[in-house]
Amino acid sequence: MKRKTLILVMMLALVLYGSTAMAAQLMSGDTYAPTVKNVYTNAGMASKFNPDGKTYYPNEIYLPNEQTPANYRIHTNYSKNTDACAACHATHTAVGQTLLQWGTVYDTCMACHDGTISTTYNVEEGYIANTGKPTYGGMFGNGSETSLSNHLVTGAVQIFAAPGGNITGNYESYSTQDKAGTAWDITFGCESCHSPHGLGGNARILNPNVNAYSYVNYMSNIAYIYNNTTGYYENSNHYQWVRSYPYNKGTQVWVNGELKTEGIDYLLDGNSGETKIKLINGTATVVYAYFYPALQVKMEVKNYLEPGEQIVHTAGINQFCGACHTDYNTDTGDIDTSTGSSDKLTGQYTEAYRHQVGFKVDEFKAYLPLTNMVYEKRSNGDVMTCLTCHYAHGTSKEFWTRTLLDSTNSKVYGYWSQVGESGMVEIAGSSALKRAPNMGTCETCHRKGPGAEGYNANTGQIVTLNTTTTEDNTGAVAVGSDKCQSCHPKYYTGWKETSHFNNAVGCENCHGNGSLHVKAPNSRNIINPGKTTTLAAKVNTCGGSSCHSQGSTKNENVSYDFGDVTETITYFSEPMSQVNEFVYSKHYNKGGMYCSTCHNPHGMISDQNGILRQLKYLPNALCGSCHDTGAAFDFAYFMPKITRNDGTEVILHSFTAFESDMPGMR
Repeated sequence: MKRKTLILVMMLALVLYGSTAMAAQLMSGDTYAPTVKNVYTNAGMASKFNPDGKTYYPNEIYLPNEQTPANYRIHTNYSKNTDACAACHATHTAVGQTLLQWGTVYDTCMACHDGTISTTYNVEEGYIANTGKPTYGGMFGNGSETSLSNHLVTGAVQIFAAPGGNITGNYESYSTQDKAGTAWDITFGCESCHSPHGLGGNARILNPNVNAYSYVNYMSNIAYIYNNTTGYYENSNHYQWVRSYPYNKGTQVWVNGELKTEGIDYLLDGNSGETKIKLINGTATVVYAYFYPALQVKMEVKNYLEPGEQIVHTAGINQFCGACHTDYNTDTGDIDTSTGSSDKLTGQYTEAYRHQVGFKVDEFKAYLPLTNMVYEKRSNGDVMTCLTCHYAHGTSKEFWTRTLLDSTNSKVYGYWSQVGESGMVEIAGSSALKRAPNMGTCETCHRKGPGAEGYNANTGQIVTLNTTTTEDNTGAVAVGSDKCQSCHPKYYTGWKETSHFNNAVGCENCHGNGSLHVKAPNSRNIINPGKTTTLAAKVNTCGGSSCHSQGSTKNENVSYDFGDVTETITYFSEPMSQVNEFVYSKHYNKGGMYCSTCHNPHGMISDQNGILRQLKYLPNALCGSCHDTGAAFDFAYFMPKITRNDGTEVILHSFTAFESDMPGMR
């Protein structure tokens, strides 16, 4: 019994931090609420991860490369006998769509990359493994950091929310033999920027089909000419193809008007960074191909996962960022010619004057290292990119302090030490993923401070800095739930299907007044119940005398018959007393779970009978994400309905009845 209880506690902890799953790209129409992400550590239970080549099931993830991640890349370089798939997927017992072992892509990624696995990148805090050195891409944070801004990869927004992107509502459609849909109308997550299977061979496994680029730009009837020197059919544009499942049908090679079969009639080779064709059977001067072109990104990566890791971009990053932030990408490809975008209107979706990217940084190159600013080292010169000024993942006061006040980097420290830690805060609101606070990246190159020296001496004044910030929602006023729709359309649509909507419980009832967040969106000026510091605070978001804590008549140790079993339970007579009951449960007291571990506050799910439930999964699948329930599992047996004092039947939330019979754990 003790062993069973221990396992129950461990797996209740696991459901809190690893429940629910998502397809490799969220299916159209799906709504969900992202869960927290620290998969293995809760309620004082230490992580069992140890890079010893062994897996301590169930609370250590299986990683075939846990000892040598630099030599065995589970996201790329697949061998014919690879075992990398098993780290993320389960063939017959998957919790999530696309056979994921966790409920969302976000949770799957964070099973390793939130710091749990100490031998790989910790993208939450922004560390290279356990080296203590900052990652090249910055940090996502956990929502509590001062001046935090990040790419919101939890699935809370769609790609069309990207600044500089498509705000017209007219999404580019595509229809290929493999898939049809629309660009922009795609949920944004880790998989939006990264391809977990390394498609296209891009550096940092960046997604070659970002924002449906490959679908929208599907190539038809492209001539490949035989090269006598290499023995391959090649194209002068050096396309790299996005191929393998699920891009099989659209990948075609035609020879002399006849469709050929890969592996039988021809081979494809992309090892050189472009896809070439080699015929096995037959000959021709020209063959014609249909394929999905990759948006290519190239880098030089040195000292991978080591303290001295170095990343130098060499091609493609402006185009990659521009796939979503389209109007902000003013790179023409000609690094010697200015577009004049700061003096003339540009933009596909909105017209504005914009800072140019893609130009030579020779004039400013000496100053860039002062703020850890980087450039793209192309074959014909060094150019400014989006990442010259911005981090890819995110930033915060803590990350600025680590990177700009690093005393081991004399050049950076010498420049920023006079600012000090107190100056590592954003004044205007969002820190916008910038490499330095406020407009520090602008000042690094444009140097207006040195140019304005002498003002105090010439005016007899001493001017000091007096700042205000929008780091909390103090003074915010209500703006209504409709304001949330523009950035969170799927949450908004899902919420309108819930009883919350039917009972006039809007976004601001849970998230606080939103005027400051609408004006300058950041994680600090809106309330995120999932980011509150204590378990009680998370649960109390759903409680309150007007919500789910209306229980006043407590019934302790009441005998309750269910079938041929009699148990004692604690419940409340009033119907809206779910939170009152839940705090008596082992899920709460031992497992550290809270309401949105299982419930989706932003949407409903329909069972096979068409009954809508405000859950992240159907009951059996939800419980099965932690409990090895089997096909015969009866959800109602463990969560019986209790008749309340108004005659309604409400499911028991104290979760103590029949717990001794609860099936074992996965």
